[in-house]
Amino acid sequence: MKKRYLIKLSGEVIKGSQPSAISWDEVDLFAARIANIAKSGVELGIVIGGGNIFRGASGNLKNYDRLYGDQIGMLSTVINGLVFSERLRTNGIPVLLQSGIKIDGVAGLFDIVKVEETFSKNGIVVFSGGLGSPYFSTDTTSAVRALEIKAECVFKATKVNGIYDKDPVKFPDAKKFDKLSFDEIIKKELKIMDMSSIILMKENNLKLMVFNAFSEKTLEDACKGKIVGTIVEK
Repeated sequence: MKKRYLIKLSGEVIKGSQPSAISWDEVDLFAARIANIAKSGVELGIVIGGGNIFRGASGNLKNYDRLYGDQIGMLSTVINGLVFSERLRTNGIPVLLQSGIKIDGVAGLFDIVKVEETFSKNGIVVFSGGLGSPYFSTDTTSAVRALEIKAECVFKATKVNGIYDKDPVKFPDAKKFDKLSFDEIIKKELKIMDMSSIILMKENNLKLMVFNAFSEKTLEDACKGKIVGTIVEK
């Protein structure tokens, strides 16, 4: 039976070392890596964030309205989804782009039948547009989509090599966890993902693995079933 995973790629990964927007070099790199994984027979769903373009929950704008801010954020993820889908296709991979917001001619709403059809063709499904509602982040989208497609695990591919007790960038003495439970994340109030996504994964026995996507072969090893970074289970 084929392995099936849900990868959460943040906008931070897509922008690379740039202050914002899209780094085509990084997109090309990740698209090629993910395409090779798909060609090996692993089924992948990808949720892409939009923080490289706009962070809807930042609230640092004058007279900021969260509703409209989140809608801008959702559209930002659609832009990223289009970019990533196009790069995957250039690597010879069938791609289905879906969205929490129906955009005729661009992306349709979630459809499990189309998802399964794409996987049957050794394709990749890219989920954009969040869940289509404000106040729900792409973290929560990742948990929901992973459950809908019956993924074995959620991979949070980020710039950090796991979960720490505090920010390792700011605190050199930060302690890295090799393994955690969802209850420990809740108790320690670790800010690795939105609490709604943590609770959703806990209640549905869904595994989470957090690792540095930039490290050589970590993503590839994770898709082979190896534990890299920090694993979280119930």
